[in-house]
Amino acid sequence: MQREDIPTTTRPLFQVDQGEPSQSTNKPEIVNRVAEAKRVIKRLSNMILEHRQASFQLGVEIGKEELSIVFTALRNHASGGAGFLELTNHDEIQSHCLNRLFEELVEEPSNILYTTPTGPDSIRYDAMDPSFWIECLDLLEKDIISKKSHR
Repeated sequence: MQREDIPTTTRPLFQVDQGEPSQSTNKPEIVNRVAEAKRVIKRLSNMILEHRQASFQLGVEIGKEELSIVFTALRNHASGGAGFLELTNHDEIQSHCLNRLFEELVEEPSNILYTTPTGPDSIRYDAMDPSFWIECLDLLEKDIISKKSHR
């Protein structure tokens, strides 16, 4: 196919109905947001602690400034962005440690599932909504900053 034969537009493979949103596209309702947020934060805290310990063995400290870089990238990714880590002032080993932490945490919203009853004998599993994920990241970052300032 020559260059001038390439169409300027493409047609969709299927047509999306613009009517009412289906029930399956609705956000999952979290019954007890506080309890769920605590569960998520505990899980993320444990993951961060493991990365901090592994990084320490490499001579790298992951402090609140480094975690803030990771949280910023995670929020950006959850909002539809690229989730770029700003690591211009970090060496190669520290950058690697922060990238590994980001890569592990960025997968968590799809690993944390909520159940929604869809009938008397059926349940649907939904991944975490991005807005709730960002809320949990904000709470965790605030918790980390407050603990660091008390020491």
